[in-house]
Amino acid sequence: MSLDYDRMISFDLLEKIEKNKREYFLDKYIELFRTISEINSIDKFIKENPSYPGSTDKIIRNEMNMAIGSTLAIEGIKLSAEEIEESFHKADTNQLLKRKEQEAENSRKVYNFIIETINIAEEKEDSFQFSEGLIKQIHKYFTDDMNYLGNTPGDYRGDYSATFGEPRKESLAKTRVEVEKAMSKFIDWLNGKGDRFLSREPLVKAIMAHFYLAEIHPFGDGNGRTARALEALILYLNIKNKYSFWSLANFWSRDRNKYLSMLGQIRATCDPFDLIEWGLEGYLEELTRIKGNVLKKLRQLMLKDYCRFLLNDKRNQKIQINQRIFDVIELLIESGRVPLKQFTSSPQIKALYKNVTASTRSRDFGKLYDLKLISYYEESNVSYIEPNFSKLDQVTYNVK
Repeated sequence: MSLDYDRMISFDLLEKIEKNKREYFLDKYIELFRTISEINSIDKFIKENPSYPGSTDKIIRNEMNMAIGSTLAIEGIKLSAEEIEESFHKADTNQLLKRKEQEAENSRKVYNFIIETINIAEEKEDSFQFSEGLIKQIHKYFTDDMNYLGNTPGDYRGDYSATFGEPRKESLAKTRVEVEKAMSKFIDWLNGKGDRFLSREPLVKAIMAHFYLAEIHPFGDGNGRTARALEALILYLNIKNKYSFWSLANFWSRDRNKYLSMLGQIRATCDPFDLIEWGLEGYLEELTRIKGNVLKKLRQLMLKDYCRFLLNDKRNQKIQINQRIFDVIELLIESGRVPLKQFTSSPQIKALYKNVTASTRSRDFGKLYDLKLISYYEESNVSYIEPNFSKLDQVTYNVK
């Protein structure tokens, strides 16, 4: 049986499968439960790591910029990380924005709105309630100053049949009255607690909310972005991982055609399990990648700390380093792997060795190598230098 308007606004596709296809449902349930357990384990690790001024902010900003680029790319709007940063700079300095730059700035406003809205509710210790006004505000931020044909920012579309997706299909809500009825029932579903594991599991509910809102297609334009932002809001509200609540947009964007196809096939099958399963696997991939970034930052901080110990250790001249050597390794820890020639010719390194001989620089780099704080290697006839984080595994501690 294919999805129709009445079945859509029941918002019970998972419950119907649980009732009518019990064995199939249990098989899928077990698969999803395993993935969700892995997600929760990695999520717990990430959240339990302390924030580091400068470091955490940088990771979060990079992740947000990546999500903005991804959610816009799904709509065919291509922006590089540098272009996104430039858009923000121009917006912050009140410069005139090009159309694509306005798209990026609007997306930033949405994600900041999500964070602020949830944080304010938590400060007031209020039970968060979804509303049509909330979803309209997200849509307004996305589409302000864009002049999309047939779209009014923050308002539902009129009495016409919207087409969307690939391949194209018509919305099941064909009039404004049907849109308003569907959205009213959708808000009731969002605020419901659910009496089944899957219906109350935040990761599943986020993906289902994404699908349902996209299927209602209540606005003249910007529906996909609004649906993905609602997905992110639900994840931030329930999981509160400051690094990755928006990360599903990155995953959906990596295989745009499959993403659109999976959303579309639910119309014919009324079975969202493939989308949920794929989405959870994608979120696990994103969390694993972010965990790697957090661990990398921890290793950077630990190696800096060890080098600071070597700088201040007056007992062992053999391993003690001077301030200039410390400054060199600190710069390398921040830059990561880099061509040796590029690193040694950088303004910072040149400034450090401005008033000393070439042999002094060679001796300093030799000591870093002898202490196993740096590594060299060749790739495609280019010499590279990088910090040797494996040194942290070789350090022995005097516990006497």
